[in-house]
Amino acid sequence: MKPLIGLYEEGTHNVVDIPHCKAHHPNINAAVELLRQGITKLNIEPFDEDEGTGELRYVQMALTTYNTSIPASERYKNGKVQVSLVWNSRNENSHNFEKLNALANFLWRNGGPRSDLRFIHSVWANFQTSTNNIIFGNRWRHLLGESGFWEHVGGIDMSLAPSSFGQANTRAFDILLRKLQKYVPYGASVTDLYAGAGAIGLSLAASRKCRSVKCVEVNKESKLSFEKTVERLPNHVDSSISWHHADASDEPLSWLMGSEVVVVDPPRKGLDASLLDALRIISSLERKAKSSPESSDSKVKDEKRPWVLRSLKDSVQIGSKPTLEDSGSLPQTLIYISCGWESFKEDCMTLLSSKKWRLQKAHGFNFFPGTQSIEVLAVFKRGQAASLKKKKSGKKKKRLGRKHPSI
Repeated sequence: MKPLIGLYEEGTHNVVDIPHCKAHHPNINAAVELLRQGITKLNIEPFDEDEGTGELRYVQMALTTYNTSIPASERYKNGKVQVSLVWNSRNENSHNFEKLNALANFLWRNGGPRSDLRFIHSVWANFQTSTNNIIFGNRWRHLLGESGFWEHVGGIDMSLAPSSFGQANTRAFDILLRKLQKYVPYGASVTDLYAGAGAIGLSLAASRKCRSVKCVEVNKESKLSFEKTVERLPNHVDSSISWHHADASDEPLSWLMGSEVVVVDPPRKGLDASLLDALRIISSLERKAKSSPESSDSKVKDEKRPWVLRSLKDSVQIGSKPTLEDSGSLPQTLIYISCGWESFKEDCMTLLSSKKWRLQKAHGFNFFPGTQSIEVLAVFKRGQAASLKKKKSGKKKKRLGRKHPSI
């Protein structure tokens, strides 16, 4: 039986076979076909979700065009594919591990650097036996190829482990980052929520010479990629940079404090309710924070909340810690990156109806050509927009006495 490799049909868990996806890089399509051949030849049993049986549950493929040994104009067409096989077993000691190893070797032998095709970058295994909808388990193993996976986006070299989130269309993502950078003042203090491995925050540290950048991410697997990326930042970067393993929905005010700009890049469901509430009543929170006599040092010393303690324990601090002089301030700029149009519309209406934020600018990016999926970059500013009536009356006063005012 021919294995189906593709995506779920919308609203179902029925796999739609996509052998030649036009939104994917040609080498990903080639890797999918090679995987299909390996599954058939080695009698690999695809996972049956209803029965809980089978061997290969999912496959993730990521492409890197990072190759400084060839001209920049040739890098995209020579992209290499990182293949992650999600195997239905607990670990390498399971009875069917030899079949996984055989499949990895098939891919490497026919698509690796010694083959005629040479488009496989590396092969990884993830072990997952859970019955829920979570794609990856907690255990990873590097099987073949290079362990480091890099891409150049937003002016920096970015490390991405297979366990950390990365944008599929890196060229479109780079264009978005370049546009985003223009809305962040030089020397600003920035908080990057839902940060992943820190691509957005670190690109701002490099391009806008930020005073401080604070990245907050719930997936602890992103920490290693963040640390590797920091090691390759340009020498001129002199920011206070930190990464925190924490949920942005837990005590969101603590992450907003001391920042002039907050960047949010939430999953498709949109902003967490607690964060949205904090942004909606941000002015009253700012007054409360400034009137509080308790210092931040004493708060850390007396902290007992487990999620905060976990964040402190798993955090990474690069450079000196930010000063406390602006610790009572809250963001004046909110930059929202959205991959879910419906949830963005709801969050946008909530922010605007609070009269604490106004929408300054919005851009759309076509990350997946041929689909209806649009990535949105929206810039909000604190404060209410001046009414149209007031603007008109102001213009009349300025142009009083002119017979033919310019337009």
